[in-house]
Amino acid sequence: MIKKFIISALLITITLILTVKGDKPKSAISALMIVKGYEWGPAVPKVIVEFEDNVSEFNRDTFTVNTANTDRVVLDVYNSDADGNQQDFSTKYLTFELEVKTLYIPYMDMNVGEASPFSYDYVNKWATNFELVLDLVEGKTFKVGNYEYGSQNTWIPFKFNLANNYMVPETAKWDKDSFSLDGITLQRAAFTPNGAKTDGGKNPLVIWLHGAGEGGVDIDITLLGNEVVALADDSIQKYFKTNGLAGAYVLAFQTPTMWMDRGDGSYNNGANNQRQLSKYDNVLFAGVQDYVLNNPDIDTNRIYVGGCSNGGYMTMNLMFEHGDFFTAFYPICEAYMNRNISDDMINQVKSYNIWFLQSEDDTSVDPLQTTIPSFYRLLKAGAENVHFTLTDKVRGSDDPNAVYMGHYSWVYAFNDEVKKEFDNNAALSDFSNITIQNGKVTSKNNYVTSANCNVDGNMWAWLSAQTKNN
Repeated sequence: MIKKFIISALLITITLILTVKGDKPKSAISALMIVKGYEWGPAVPKVIVEFEDNVSEFNRDTFTVNTANTDRVVLDVYNSDADGNQQDFSTKYLTFELEVKTLYIPYMDMNVGEASPFSYDYVNKWATNFELVLDLVEGKTFKVGNYEYGSQNTWIPFKFNLANNYMVPETAKWDKDSFSLDGITLQRAAFTPNGAKTDGGKNPLVIWLHGAGEGGVDIDITLLGNEVVALADDSIQKYFKTNGLAGAYVLAFQTPTMWMDRGDGSYNNGANNQRQLSKYDNVLFAGVQDYVLNNPDIDTNRIYVGGCSNGGYMTMNLMFEHGDFFTAFYPICEAYMNRNISDDMINQVKSYNIWFLQSEDDTSVDPLQTTIPSFYRLLKAGAENVHFTLTDKVRGSDDPNAVYMGHYSWVYAFNDEVKKEFDNNAALSDFSNITIQNGKVTSKNNYVTSANCNVDGNMWAWLSAQTKNN
């Protein structure tokens, strides 16, 4: 009897040991990235990793995170729900908050965003491979359920392609649809400020037109490629929250190719001394009219249109072709060649409300062939409400140490840093000193240089004050 008892006890002990030692390994099974727009484009400030069981006994220094072959700085790690919302108890999700920054490229002498989820080949697209590698720091431990990694069991680095598993909270609050005319379809995204329908008044509309790199059929590319999502933030919306209004509607369009498409997929800026007409002129204008017609809360006396580069060109095109419909224009590094703007076209728009923005070191769109001569000519024609901000370089705010390529002047608009302009009287007095050959300013030592752009002015405050009732 005693012998049987001893054998039974030994069997129970062995079973318990095997149970403890033989806990089934539990690991990570999936992951998701949170994408956010920054002044240089999109980046990934958060990654959410799903495990097979609740995760515990970890801290900020437990793991290393690498995305797209870039080692990331972990700012914080915590238990969360599936959407990354922090929880004060163990869950099967870990959210990693990651440092977002730019990298300086010496041979280019400029900064670029780190570990972007976009790939660029003349146009922006979502990367097809954006691999996460989650590893355990040597000497650190953590648990998934009751299974400990580190001291007792080896952690195998978890790898997961995040390219098709992401959330973009900033763009989720935009309503997205499409508009078609004559066989051409544009994508649209619209932001409605909270309370706009019930604030007792009609609200203005701000329209944004993207650059050449943001065309396609996914309008999140447009909203993130340039930081268009900033137009929905209070830093910009505050200027439109006047007289009890909730703010401004924002409407962004996306073309399948580029606004400067002359009809065969090629650029229309090769034209000489003739209008740079766009394949998308009719469908874009009709898309704007359609949106306004179906939203009776829009104040049709306060419709503002702007854009950058290709979109700056299209802003100018809308001004020349449909200008009376709009209240004001804010073209940024616009690419409507001055040689293609006739004196009649200048006289046609000289009474319009316009604010130009560009950087002096823009090598993609030469300001001496576009904005600068057009600004001079408008002043000479008698324009009274035309403004121009010209900077020497494009400096960052999200990354205060960053200096971007000179074409990125939209950064200043989205950061609400367009706060200086020219003295128009001084610029007009300088007109007799300038030389324009084939549309380009060729003279030197003229007034319109960044060094003289020092008069206080605020583009967004100015824009919000413009109305057809003025």
